[in-house]
Amino acid sequence: MLPVLDILQSVPILGFFPAALVFFVAAFQGHPIGLELAVVFLIFTSMAWNMAFGVYESITTIPEDLKDAAASFAVRDWLRLRRLVLPATVPKLVYNSMLSWSNGWFFLVASEIFSAVGGATYRRPGLGAFIAEQGNAGDLGGILLGLAVLAGVVLALDALLWRPLSVWSERFHLETTGTGQPVPRLQSPYERLSWLPRFTRPRQWLAVRMRPVGRAVARLVTRLDSATRAHRHMIRTLRWVDLGLFTIIFVFVVGAGLIGLGNLLLKPLPPAASGIPGATLRSFSRLALAYGIALGWTIPAAAFLGRNRRASRVLTPVIEVSASLPATALLPVILGLAIAVTQDIGQQAELAALLIALFSMQWYLLFNLIAGVRAIPADLDEAARSFGLRGLTYWRRLLLPAMAPSLLTGSITAWGAGWNALIVSEYIRYNNVLYSTNGIGYLMDVATFDVPDGELLLLSILTMVLVVLAMNKLLWRPLFKRAAIKYRLEV
Repeated sequence: MLPVLDILQSVPILGFFPAALVFFVAAFQGHPIGLELAVVFLIFTSMAWNMAFGVYESITTIPEDLKDAAASFAVRDWLRLRRLVLPATVPKLVYNSMLSWSNGWFFLVASEIFSAVGGATYRRPGLGAFIAEQGNAGDLGGILLGLAVLAGVVLALDALLWRPLSVWSERFHLETTGTGQPVPRLQSPYERLSWLPRFTRPRQWLAVRMRPVGRAVARLVTRLDSATRAHRHMIRTLRWVDLGLFTIIFVFVVGAGLIGLGNLLLKPLPPAASGIPGATLRSFSRLALAYGIALGWTIPAAAFLGRNRRASRVLTPVIEVSASLPATALLPVILGLAIAVTQDIGQQAELAALLIALFSMQWYLLFNLIAGVRAIPADLDEAARSFGLRGLTYWRRLLLPAMAPSLLTGSITAWGAGWNALIVSEYIRYNNVLYSTNGIGYLMDVATFDVPDGELLLLSILTMVLVVLAMNKLLWRPLFKRAAIKYRLEV
């Protein structure tokens, strides 16, 4: 499962354009509903995999003692999912959902304006399309207006959704002892706005009117539960039939894809294909440098924000807004910095590509590392301090081991975001000037927009998938297994 998620996380959004065109645009014959579904699908591809990685990490790091206790009390199936698995995933899922939303905003431009290879360009009205139009025209005022609206939406979501969810997720925080002390938590916006009217009478009136609905729902749930127990064997048979149909469809789709890939590889390769290995190496080096820079500041920042609740309450909305800014909106700042540093357009493009890759990778590391620091039980932290662990010893014995699983999850998703951002960072057209640097993302952009070449695009995506698989097999999977076993918290 981990390699599949890693590939889906790493495939650039350009790689999902054909699926969006075939399944939504062509199926609905260009109807606006099909275009809207295609946009939703493309945004989904930029959000879902990071959340899945968070759930995967949470499940693999459940303490063995809790698993044994659940097994000894015969907690199985739905009850095990509801009482053990789901509560264990809540804190990580909330944090990764915040990051996934930010990533969705980041790729909003690419989702609301997408093109077929050598074909028409499809555009849907939205904030991403507006920012893209202003960026292509070099209208700084329009870009700032779009950014202001985006920042307002992100801050509203933080106040009304993510902050209350973060407070709620604190109840699932794992402690090694039952101290009976309430977990320190953030003050929710509803508590801070206690001076607002509570509308007590309307709420009571609504509660009375909703009681019959609640009783009806409870009766329906009871009947469904009874029907499930009475027809258990039939439901199990239907599950096997469903699994069989899914397997047949999956084998058919994969087989058709492999046949198409085989036919492609049997054809003479396009002349530009000889540059794919060198371009891949350039992109890999660029991402490795951005990853190293991101690690240098996110680890200490996560340690500070994870242990300082007041600072986290102030800075988290700022970080969310920063992580949500689309790359197109950042181009004036990034290119302005690159032009100020160097006068050579090639070096300007190289620096801009590095900065965009850094910007797209660092937030995955930061959010995951903060979640790892906050997962440290309070009594374990107090024990470490009571034994005099300070400075480097405290970091080496407690903080870094506690961060290890989250660091690997953040690293996998950060590299996936970096590969995804290559299509934006290596081929920049701003104010009618092209800033490009050699890399696998550059080849994809050229094969999609400049010199349409479906074979070159598919070969570039295939090369990227092979690199991702190699990294997963040789690096991420061994490290993840080691971290999940060695640094798992036991109770």
